Amino acid sequence: MPDDQSIGQAASALLAALPAEGDYFSPLKIAVYLLCILLWAHNSAWVQKDTLKIKVPAGMWVALVFGAGAFALVTWLLVPMWWLGLVLFAVIYGSAILIYVFFRNSRVAPGQTVLTIAHIQRIAKGGKSDAGGEELFTKDRVRIKAADGKTPAWPTDADENAAYAALQELVFDAIWRRASDVRVDMAPDQPLKVIYRVDGLDRLREPIDGQHGPRLFAHLKRIAGMNPEEKRRPQSGRFKATIGAGGKGDKSVDVEARTSGSTAGERLALKIVSDESKFRLADIGLTPKQLPKLVELVKEPRGLILVGGPKGSGVTSTLYAMLREHDAFLQNIHSLEMSKDQEVENITQHVFDSQGGELTFGKRARSILRMEPDVCMISDLADVETAQVVATYSKAGKKLYLGVQARDTFSALQKYMQAVGEPATASANLLAVTSQRLVRILCTTCRKGYKPDPAILKKANLPLGENRPFYRPPNPNELEVDKQGNPIICAVCQGSGYYGRTGVFEMLVIDEDLRALLAKGTPLATIKTEARKRGMLYLQEVALHKVYEGQTSINEVLRVTKEEQAPAAPARA
Repeated sequence: MPDDQSIGQAASALLAALPAEGDYFSPLKIAVYLLCILLWAHNSAWVQKDTLKIKVPAGMWVALVFGAGAFALVTWLLVPMWWLGLVLFAVIYGSAILIYVFFRNSRVAPGQTVLTIAHIQRIAKGGKSDAGGEELFTKDRVRIKAADGKTPAWPTDADENAAYAALQELVFDAIWRRASDVRVDMAPDQPLKVIYRVDGLDRLREPIDGQHGPRLFAHLKRIAGMNPEEKRRPQSGRFKATIGAGGKGDKSVDVEARTSGSTAGERLALKIVSDESKFRLADIGLTPKQLPKLVELVKEPRGLILVGGPKGSGVTSTLYAMLREHDAFLQNIHSLEMSKDQEVENITQHVFDSQGGELTFGKRARSILRMEPDVCMISDLADVETAQVVATYSKAGKKLYLGVQARDTFSALQKYMQAVGEPATASANLLAVTSQRLVRILCTTCRKGYKPDPAILKKANLPLGENRPFYRPPNPNELEVDKQGNPIICAVCQGSGYYGRTGVFEMLVIDEDLRALLAKGTPLATIKTEARKRGMLYLQEVALHKVYEGQTSINEVLRVTKEEQAPAAPARA
């Protein structure tokens, strides 16, 4: 057994190993730990705010930074050696922060990066760290090719940078929402009013901060090849824009920009033309019976086709589609247009210029036809002279297409015949007359089926026995809701119930018997009767067949086919 002396020596050794009074908790270590907790809380809050500014999903990145920090702090407490725990905290939490920093630095302008040499230099010069500022400007939301073919550089000035970011966001959003036209109104000391035109209807978008207005307009003018200093006189220009990740899913568009000034401020109008809108005849909505007949008439080496419809009904797109059916490498093809809506490959497109009122549209059409083109498209029946020139050259064996602003096929025919004045000349080589409207196509993701009223089917001469459902957009009370009770909006059509548009066509084919009646000056009522005998369908009848096929709704058909419709106020989307 150990003696008392041995026991005393062992006890003394144990007491000597104990920390001195006050050393159970190190104030320095506790302070460092608390500072790391504050750093973790601050950075988690910054990441949440930062993700909103650079417009990326916040949940994943906040979870990464917050979760990594919490795990590292707990690990630090569990490790017996304090300094080892600090190293582990730095490695785990630092890795999470750096992953986010590398990601966000790749999406922002050079002057907005953090934890870089440039960032340190900005701070050393007394500059403000942009990471915590009110504005953070993303780069290349949309890839732009300016009128000169170059990619615009991001401005380094903070205000210019913010305005360019607002322009990027505007163009990106317009393309993503499938807008065909964008209107931006700028008035002093007011937010910029933005209206998109989607599927033929105006939609009011969220306004843009008014402080960006003058700089945004100036950036746009430079990109489109206009004079940024000119704020009164109308200007026009073009540029190209692409959205997407850089693969097959990218969407590229041509953008025609126009600006004009007034006493109320300045207006910007963008017309967006995508590859999808560069149609062929098979794409525009002709029925299975109409398409082969019209293609046959287009392939005729000579003759005239009238393409009618009210403004905004797609007449110009149909005229372009007809031109694309011709071989532009083997034939000399020209067009005369009031304004060029699209670039048509390998076709000589002439834009009308009155030269201060000295030149009429008809005279310009005559000068082009004297060039002896194989095919010529005249976009508008602008005056009597245009109709007479077209009739004369059609009779002489040219292939011509003429756009006519008219309510229906017979109105277009009557307008043309009256303008020419000589029935025999007007009808000599007339092949066909069409009229059209554009109807919105139902979104197949969210459309709702219902059983149609048999009386409607009977009135529209549609089959009664197939028990086929009709479709319509969903009503507000049919929308699913999320956990917070908010309606779940369809991601495809963005809640409109429609996605894209298609044409509805009325078509009158002029055979020899009808041509003979026209040459005699036969009344229009008689021509209508004869056309119906040949099986011609009126516009609304063709449209109802598209309802029957599930492409559109009855309400949409009624909206576009009624003769008079009051202008509707823009809807807020």
